[in-house]
Amino acid sequence: MNEHGKGGGGLPSAPLEDAALRALTLDGMMALADAMLRRGLENPSSPLRKPALATVNSAGAPAVRTVILRSVDFTARTLGIFTDARSRKVAELGAEPRAELLFYDPACDMQLRLSGRVEIRVGDESAWASAAPASRRAYLVTAPPGTASPEPVSGLPADVAGIIPSLERMEEGRVNFAFIEFRFSEADLVVLSRAGHRRARIRYLTDARQAEWLVP
Repeated sequence: MNEHGKGGGGLPSAPLEDAALRALTLDGMMALADAMLRRGLENPSSPLRKPALATVNSAGAPAVRTVILRSVDFTARTLGIFTDARSRKVAELGAEPRAELLFYDPACDMQLRLSGRVEIRVGDESAWASAAPASRRAYLVTAPPGTASPEPVSGLPADVAGIIPSLERMEEGRVNFAFIEFRFSEADLVVLSRAGHRRARIRYLTDARQAEWLVP
């Protein structure tokens, strides 16, 4: 993870109230947005590790699902997500690369929405190498995600169900592996508070970023 995003410490352990809320500046809001992404990447148990990805389906309707945050680069303004290349979201993003990611942390009661565009790389060598064995096994599933089944199934072949197979066996699933690179151009951060919410929009320019207050 690029260190450019550090600036202003981490996230509060409780919602901001009173003096802490009144002291919030636009720089502070940008630091909180960065801290939410760092927390999601660094803490596997944080709800920020599992944002919701919103796309547009073939009928023009919204489609939302939970994904797992795999990488963050603040300089490039990109986030990384693993997925099955046969999934509907890959087809949706191939047709319409604009998407949004929604993060929410109940402990500090903050919501972050990122808007941007994606690039999909099937079989990406670097991303595949960074995937843990348990993650690689998922791409051995024999049918595309969402395929109807007459009974509950994991979709995994019988020889790998319940075990972590050899790296050689898991390599067979790489053809189904895709890396989604989400490049964000705008963020919308809402700090929820009993005393009155705070909201800011952050626009990411080529070499800088600009923030402005919004009515919550």
